[in-house]
Amino acid sequence: MITIELRRPFQDQITVKTDCRQFASQLAIQYGQYARQGNRAADYTALRRAGGYYTVTYGGQTYDTESPLMDIHRQLFEHASYDRSVLALHGAAVAWKGRAVALLAATGSGKTTLTSYLTANGYGYLTDDCVLIDRETLVVYPSVTPLHLREGGVEVLRACRALPEKLTPLDEPAFRRYTYTPENCVTAPLPLAGICFIQRDTGNCMERMETTDAVTALLKSPITPYPMTSDHLRLMIRLAGLGCRRLHYADMDYVAEVLRRE
Repeated sequence: MITIELRRPFQDQITVKTDCRQFASQLAIQYGQYARQGNRAADYTALRRAGGYYTVTYGGQTYDTESPLMDIHRQLFEHASYDRSVLALHGAAVAWKGRAVALLAATGSGKTTLTSYLTANGYGYLTDDCVLIDRETLVVYPSVTPLHLREGGVEVLRACRALPEKLTPLDEPAFRRYTYTPENCVTAPLPLAGICFIQRDTGNCMERMETTDAVTALLKSPITPYPMTSDHLRLMIRLAGLGCRRLHYADMDYVAEVLRRE
């Protein structure tokens, strides 16, 4: 059996055990520096079966899947638990001139492709999926997992001449991705300069959001549900005060330029 410990920033550690070296290798590719061999008791077990299936045991349940990478990604997303010192938002974050900009969007919005394009054009890379904000200081902590590009994103970046030279495939039926880690990764917390709610569109424009609109959008953005307390609402108001914008774009170069001017 191979034991992989996933130690992601400010999140509960999870230990995966498997009898399949290929799956263990793919986990290391998927989670990068946060996947290490260990010896703790298993939280998630995946045993190889005939026909390409795995028998998984997790959370007191046992079931079969042909896509353990997708399954563990879904389980970690749906049951994410974060340290109380941070707020975890669903989105990416890049750095420019020593400050962080959060790019919030739903899955499938193109944020990974956009993040890849920005890091290929001078921006630092903080995170692609989970923006970790300190509740007191509002700095953004790096969470540098490899970028996972879909086939469509690869084609877009190739057309823009921004495709990384070396991509490592993750290949299983429901989780086909091409991965790499940008060279210009940020290694220390950075102050949050602003938040953009991004959306691919037929044109380019960026507009400042009113405080009420920004707070409403922020309340819908955490990865994991938070209790609606007065402290939580005050935090959303503080974040809205930094400057929230709606960013519609058809041209990624427009995004790169407009963020430099902010």
